[in-house]
Amino acid sequence: MKTVFILSSCDAWHSYSSFRTVGVFSTIRTLVGYLKKYDKLTEWDIEQIISIGQTQGRSVNYIAEMHDINPKFQVENHNNKKQ
Repeated sequence: MKTVFILSSCDAWHSYSSFRTVGVFSTIRTLVGYLKKYDKLTEWDIEQIISIGQTQGRSVNYIAEMHDINPKFQVENHNNKKQ
């Protein structure tokens, strides 16, 4: 099953209305590489993204969510190939 990581930015309180999609990445490593390149994150921030999927204590925070792409389609496709 193919997994992607969706990166969003949000305010200091992580309020849902402040969420903005930043990008979609194929691995957590590419997501972290993007953040290192385009934002001044500390090592602690990077550790937080990797371990709990979010930054904390910043005016602009980030949330990293892991999602499977089209899981129903992939299961059906896999089952059809077996037949």
